[in-house]
Amino acid sequence: MEATRKFTTPVIKKGKEITFIPKGSSKLAQTALNVWYVEYYYNGKQVRVKGGLNYHNDDHLKKQYEADVLLQSIKDDLANGYDPNNPAAFIEKEKKELITLDEAIKIFKDYHVTHQSRSKTVSTYLSKLTALSKHYPGALLKDINTRMLETFVQSKVDDGTYAHNSVKSAKRIIGTFFNVMVKKGYSTVNPKEGFDKKIKSTKELEEKHTPYTDADVKRIFEYLDANDKYAAFFCRMIYYTCVRPGEIRGLQVKDVNLKNNTITIRASVKKNPVDNKNQIIEIDRNFIKELEKLNLSQFPQEYYLTGSTMDIVGKKQVGINTPYQKLMTALNNIDKQDVIDNPHIKTSERITNKGYDLYSFKHTSNIKKYNAGWTLSQIMKANRHGSISMTEIYLKKLGTFTDTKHLEVPAI
Repeated sequence: MEATRKFTTPVIKKGKEITFIPKGSSKLAQTALNVWYVEYYYNGKQVRVKGGLNYHNDDHLKKQYEADVLLQSIKDDLANGYDPNNPAAFIEKEKKELITLDEAIKIFKDYHVTHQSRSKTVSTYLSKLTALSKHYPGALLKDINTRMLETFVQSKVDDGTYAHNSVKSAKRIIGTFFNVMVKKGYSTVNPKEGFDKKIKSTKELEEKHTPYTDADVKRIFEYLDANDKYAAFFCRMIYYTCVRPGEIRGLQVKDVNLKNNTITIRASVKKNPVDNKNQIIEIDRNFIKELEKLNLSQFPQEYYLTGSTMDIVGKKQVGINTPYQKLMTALNNIDKQDVIDNPHIKTSERITNKGYDLYSFKHTSNIKKYNAGWTLSQIMKANRHGSISMTEIYLKKLGTFTDTKHLEVPAI
């Protein structure tokens, strides 16, 4: 035995040597009547494993077959690190090594639910990971390598599913997934490392978060003020405060201080509660009158600022998609009226096909701030962004809303 080994080679033990064979029997048949077991020594201590071998004392061939199977399995287990003094650890190790990609994705989901990640974030993660699992049905987690990940993403590019941002998102999500698997001991490496950076998509991105034109934003608020006071308030709040829709849903009456003209974004409400600190934002004077209309002093402090689609302020949070759906309903109704007024209107000119959504109010607000003379750093602060580059994302459509025809190029 080599000095580094903890165990001796397992062998089959078949009991005492047969010295008497009854008439009509055989040595093999008599040997089968003995108690059999597999024996080896682990760190000098004798280990015997019977493993159900002695249920077939009347069938030597079957007993021999099962003994051979048991012997080989014990050899394999020992070679893979089995410790007879701690079998539970080996079982756990085996379970992790044999986990499928599907099972790993469920563990990843539970991990994020436990860490209270936003449901929308988890849903985005799962959509990409489920697609990966469907691409490699029944695959073990340990078998997924970098080349397989590249093949999967390239297939999504080739069939037109992934645009450029989707490719970046898929890489990020896959990397995050395997980081969690490594952290929890289900994987030793992250196969996303070394991913081919040349995999890109030329697919046109679907327009979304498009800033509103002055004409369209006027039409929308005229419709909302007449037909949906709740959506009108919610959309104005996004425009004037640049607070994220998900955060607005979580604001309570106690968070609004009209004496100091401030709103507190509690850490539990923030999209990214990394620092676990509340944030205070100032209320724009144009939005103060909208808040004063609510007569907040009449409501309990724990009521939600946008908790009722009927009365705006309410006892419970509205559904996560409710504000978005109400805006989309308004846009659809405006669209229908446009078609009635002008049956020949181009599809691209319809208000529902311009990429407008809730975040469009935030983009519009930032562009109007910039054109009104706000600096990038001031806009960054108003958005509670961590960097100028993040703020610049909201200004990428700036050129569309900037008029230069009356400007003169300075002479040289």
